[in-house]
Amino acid sequence: MKVLGISLGHDTNFAIVEDGKVKAAIEAERYFRRKRYKLNCLTLEPKKIQSTFQYVDTAELESFLKNELTPRWGKNFDAIAVQNQGRKEEFENFKIILKKLGFSWLNFNHIDHHLSHGSLAFYTSPFTKALILSYDGSGNDGHTIVFSADNASGLKYLENNSIEFGKNYNNLGYLLGIKPEICGTTSGKTMGLCSYGQVRKEWLPYAKKYIEKYLKLPYLDNPNKELNSYGKFFRSNAVALADIPELSKYTRPTSKPDSLSWFKWFSYQFLGRVSNKNFEFPNLDNKDAQDLAQTVQHAWTDEVLKLLKKCEGVSENLCVIGGCALNGITNYAIEQSGMFKNIHFLPNPTDCGLASGAALHTYWKISGEKFNGYGEYFSPYLGLEAFDLAELPKLKNQYPSKIIDEKNLPDILAKLLSQDIIVGVIRGRYEVGPRALGNRSILCNPLNPDMRDILNDKVKHREWYRPFAPVVTAEDSHKYFTAQNDVPYMSVICYTKPEWQKKLPSITHVDGSARIQTVRRPHNQFLYDTLKAFEKIAGVPILLNTSFNPAGEPILNYCSVGLEMLTKTKLDMVLINNELFVAPGNEKLLNKI
Repeated sequence: MKVLGISLGHDTNFAIVEDGKVKAAIEAERYFRRKRYKLNCLTLEPKKIQSTFQYVDTAELESFLKNELTPRWGKNFDAIAVQNQGRKEEFENFKIILKKLGFSWLNFNHIDHHLSHGSLAFYTSPFTKALILSYDGSGNDGHTIVFSADNASGLKYLENNSIEFGKNYNNLGYLLGIKPEICGTTSGKTMGLCSYGQVRKEWLPYAKKYIEKYLKLPYLDNPNKELNSYGKFFRSNAVALADIPELSKYTRPTSKPDSLSWFKWFSYQFLGRVSNKNFEFPNLDNKDAQDLAQTVQHAWTDEVLKLLKKCEGVSENLCVIGGCALNGITNYAIEQSGMFKNIHFLPNPTDCGLASGAALHTYWKISGEKFNGYGEYFSPYLGLEAFDLAELPKLKNQYPSKIIDEKNLPDILAKLLSQDIIVGVIRGRYEVGPRALGNRSILCNPLNPDMRDILNDKVKHREWYRPFAPVVTAEDSHKYFTAQNDVPYMSVICYTKPEWQKKLPSITHVDGSARIQTVRRPHNQFLYDTLKAFEKIAGVPILLNTSFNPAGEPILNYCSVGLEMLTKTKLDMVLINNELFVAPGNEKLLNKI
């Protein structure tokens, strides 16, 4: 059975499921080079429509289906599964467009938002029974959902919790003054900043109230085109936190949203769900701002643990999914709590995995088969090869290069990395999700105490408070890091062991933490062999691994974009499959091979 999964709206993605396995996925942001890109058909009329952080056009969706999806996957499917937050008119519009383009199917289904998330989690797990926590900004079926699942009856809604974990965490970044991504998100940056702070116990009751009572306010028209490109921008809400006495010196008045009546505005204040004050911290070096970030993170984790504690006993197995599943600090706390014997994380827990989840749910519902676990490692390398790989011969005329024998590549790359050469990697199919896991990574030396600053100055140009991650061989990870289990998708933030923190300064954050990725040879032979080759030279099977992308863009999937970074940044080399490229005039680097 062949099922096509499609998720419309932000983080638009497409997936193919056959025989109960995800065979391939496409994330629109990789093609359009804009984070969390949207494709919609809110109307059948081809015209631009404002949709929060971007404009959407039905014609763009139609063109993508015709020119990119169809040549790869065809038009004939046993079933099509759509996740679009329950927008009924758009769902019907989409049917019309597919029929117009000649698509055919036997079954056509809409799958709810969190049900799609939960299905991806369960039907890629090794479990036949599990508890599933799905939580993010919002879905048409709730904000925070707990499912029970088994191989006889599938997924069942166990609890629909009212806490808006995704929204209140993202809002925290706005309160701190963190510049959001183009799509309006701050969560990843906030997680990096909180490591600089300390938990203020006297602030915890306020933080708890903030998490429980937070209400998202209506968007404002965006007067600042640099904030999130175009469209609307987020209105922050300092409910409860503005009442912390020590932070009163940073508060400023905030006005009533035009879209709220005075009655609602005062009612929300009376109920403790909004504040008529917001913060204005002088900068992110401010200790109070850092402590606020850490205190809310601590309280946020505690609320997640309380929610799971209520469901303890449903199963010894847990799946964690949704945008909030990227919070590696909380994931580590869940592991450390001992509530569950086995925990399954995903490389694509955000909305970029919804198409796969919708397709899996549809497959197992229609097939009538019993799910007995995924049966194999869930590989993240489900994306496409570089979109412009066929153009590589032309690009070779612009950039000096050298082809390396595949069997010698790990040794040569390890030697270059040990000499502090920074290498961007484009190999095979890209890894789905927001974490670079070796196929679209920038790799460099973790032992150099200045490498974090060098990488930021030369290539990444990221905020000073954001850490870089280590990748390590799985069987050796326990020597260097505190994680007890494999972390193949960079989903857990543990700690570098004290005796290694000074020896691994570039991948150890200010509080000693590290967002690790562990690798086993069958899962990524090239990356594993490179780590072992580096160990022979430098003594540790560890590299610094960060995403290969121009500043502000998603992880790349164009050879041309990676090669442009040789001239637009100070990136030293780019590896495309088994060929090393340098910038024109920098041929001397090739002589080091």
